[in-house]
Amino acid sequence: MFDKIKSSDRSVLATIGIGLAIIFFLAFNAIVNNIFTANRLDLTQDELFTLSDGTKDLLSNIDEPVDVRLYYSRKFSEIGPDIARHATRVIELLEEYERLSRGKVRFKLFDPEPFSPEEDLAVSDGLQGLPFDQSGELVYFGVAGTNSTDDKDSISYLSPERAPFLEYDLTRLIHNLANPEKTKIAIFSDLPLQGTRFDNYKPWLIIDGMKQFFDIEFIERSDKTLPDDIEVLVIAAVHTINTSLLYSIDQFVLNGGRVLAFVDPFAESMALAGPQAGQLPPPGVGISAVEPLFKAWGVEMPAGKFVANTDDAVRVGFPDPESGQQVAVDYVSWLNLVGDRFAKKDTVSSQLQRIVMTSAGAFMSRKDATTTLEPLIYTSNNSDLMDAFDIAQQPNPIALIEKFESKNKSYSLAARVTGKIGTAFPDGPPKEVLNSDEKNEKVKKAHLSSSVSPFNAILVGDADFLADRNWARVREMGGQRLTIPTASNADFAINAIDNLRGSQALVGLRGRGFSVRPFEVISEMRQKADDKYRNKEQELLNSISDIEKNIKNIQREEKSTGVLMTAAQQEQVDNFRIKMLESRRDLRKVQRSLRNDVETLENRIRIINIWAVPIVVAIISILLALVRKFRRAQFYKSAIH
Repeated sequence: MFDKIKSSDRSVLATIGIGLAIIFFLAFNAIVNNIFTANRLDLTQDELFTLSDGTKDLLSNIDEPVDVRLYYSRKFSEIGPDIARHATRVIELLEEYERLSRGKVRFKLFDPEPFSPEEDLAVSDGLQGLPFDQSGELVYFGVAGTNSTDDKDSISYLSPERAPFLEYDLTRLIHNLANPEKTKIAIFSDLPLQGTRFDNYKPWLIIDGMKQFFDIEFIERSDKTLPDDIEVLVIAAVHTINTSLLYSIDQFVLNGGRVLAFVDPFAESMALAGPQAGQLPPPGVGISAVEPLFKAWGVEMPAGKFVANTDDAVRVGFPDPESGQQVAVDYVSWLNLVGDRFAKKDTVSSQLQRIVMTSAGAFMSRKDATTTLEPLIYTSNNSDLMDAFDIAQQPNPIALIEKFESKNKSYSLAARVTGKIGTAFPDGPPKEVLNSDEKNEKVKKAHLSSSVSPFNAILVGDADFLADRNWARVREMGGQRLTIPTASNADFAINAIDNLRGSQALVGLRGRGFSVRPFEVISEMRQKADDKYRNKEQELLNSISDIEKNIKNIQREEKSTGVLMTAAQQEQVDNFRIKMLESRRDLRKVQRSLRNDVETLENRIRIINIWAVPIVVAIISILLALVRKFRRAQFYKSAIH
């Protein structure tokens, strides 16, 4: 009877305890939501949910009101919880923008029902509805803004896939409306940046990105001078520059103009350009065109040489020369740069997370340089300068690894060059710019022989740096191109232009978080497994090659002399063939061991990812159950006694 009463009391107490816990939990949430609305705890590695200083500075310095309208169809949340969570974050972020701007950002939320005035407003603001169901009903999830002079900007669809870039997208929109006057830049390039007939003349994604911030004018090969009103000149893989234009660039720089140059020992993207599409220019052509300028700037790049590196090499599939099967191999001319490969003291490179470069060149200071070269992107010491002709036609990643010899030296793949410079035309204006006596005197008088202010240029040793494939993937969404960055290449380029023109507004925002994140530990473990067998594999391949040569030499001698092989020679050939079969068998074992090690590693990681957390939870649950059982036994024992 005593035990029954005690058991009943415990049930009542447990019920009351659970009820009080629920009440306390709800009350606590209500209090926290009301008192600590503006407070957040951001535990993400890149602090994706913490507003950057650049955003805060922009919002605190807005002079004229900016109206921001968020169109969010509530039905959109029925698609899935990800949409609802993303929408909540967008709303909270815009409310925070409104608060930090002290009301200069005026935020309104609309639910555009079908055939409603709100839907008409969304369409007029440039938003594009997405089909919700088979009836054809459209739903909206985008943002639009206007300023006091009726300038407009919009994001037609706020995709959850771009969640890591949400702050950047919203701040960019407000920045453009708060600063409607765009900086004018000129781009001079032989790359197909504006598209080709093969892709229906779709511009490269980097051009779309630049147009959001800058007014762009493209320079043609036939142009003799630069536009007068540009602040920054972008040069990318130019193979020829006429003398008049070269002189114009020289004088532009000496007069305080800024340059962002992408030069390349071997521009792979040139296969898409011009009437010779599909043909690659010979290595070194892109460097020779700008060499007179580089000499004046105190910079040099070894012509026809690319930087190879085994620490940062991209792994590619390549047919094994023996078995013909695809094997994973490091392609030392393609580099995947992360972590400590970026200068942290320069604002252009300090926020970078991942850069992809292909067959990049190295920058070095000339012995007679009056400038300072500061690396922004660089390799590890396990690097080599290799001949670009080795990758010009039919690159062989395995052969490149065989030729690779580490120089135990880090190379600068991108650099800032600053200081005092002289002209590339020390004898005065070239004859190509002198037409009449009156003009000659004017040109000669305006000629600058040295820089009027400190020179400042940013140089990148890879023109393919700008190519879509190296930094982004694209999805078609409702007729719109949705760009999902996978590397910081575009961020670096736009940051560099912003920095060169003296603006820092969005520099710290670009490159925060990526939809593709490398598993660095796994990559390192896979590399070790690869290295363990690669040398042995190469030894066996060389042995097989030598044996085949010996057999062919004996057979060639027999054929040329017309004399049949002696018994000793035949025995030698048979022995060679036995050795070759043994070497082939050993090679297959080595390759099988390599594949098994990599597969074992991947399976181990997969098992850990799938089962580790459930197992830990199960163990904790069992331990708690045992503790609870022990305490209950102790309670019963004390109650009885």
